Amino acid sequence: MRLHHQLSVADSLSILSVDDEAELTLKDGSRVAVIGGGPAGSFFAYFVLKMAQAVDLELAVDIYEPRGFSRCGPAGCNHCGGIVSESLVQILASEGIVLPAEVVQRGIESYVVHMDVGSVNIESPSGEQRIAALYRGNGPRTGENMPWESFDGYVQEMATDMGANVVRRLVSQIVWEEGRPQMVDADGNSASYDLVAVASGVNSNFIGLLQDSSVPISPPRTTRTYICEFRSSAEEVQRLLG
Repeated sequence: MRLHHQLSVADSLSILSVDDEAELTLKDGSRVAVIGGGPAGSFFAYFVLKMAQAVDLELAVDIYEPRGFSRCGPAGCNHCGGIVSESLVQILASEGIVLPAEVVQRGIESYVVHMDVGSVNIESPSGEQRIAALYRGNGPRTGENMPWESFDGYVQEMATDMGANVVRRLVSQIVWEEGRPQMVDADGNSASYDLVAVASGVNSNFIGLLQDSSVPISPPRTTRTYICEFRSSAEEVQRLLG
């Protein structure tokens, strides 16, 4: 599964605010909440703060993400294949974002997506190794002391360097008070915001919570994928895959 497919959860980004369009303009001191600190949420936080700085607007941005991407295995991984397409690499470069060697394991020429209706070979248009292979978390299960950094952690750090604050809590509910969305976490703590961006991912139970609320949303179309880890030696990988 290509990483930019997972990034397409940004298509499901739900913006929650008051009904009156006159109240939708963010002002100095406005508070923004981002639900989900994966690439979609972290990129949203990064670029909204970058755009705010360009117009001299002060925003407070909180990213709600309970998972720590520095942890090995499932506890620190978003459970998605770590492939970044050549087009995304180029888009990031045009924004001045170059993925460092600590994040990219290696460049590859192609990969294969296996589906129930057949397999598709995805190749770099230029024939060069411009497709990036990387880890979404800090490596596979029992993969301690990996020499690479997490892609998700790297993008999240970009957002925090821009001024975002990461809140290590799980949002369990959104309620409305005085025309503003209010985040409620699993411990009952709450905070009010002027704008909420939902980038929780298509597998999150949070999408279901939104559908049960009064907020009109249109979830993205999805398809099921199977992801599995295969432990092997470098010699065996070379023999089988080259």
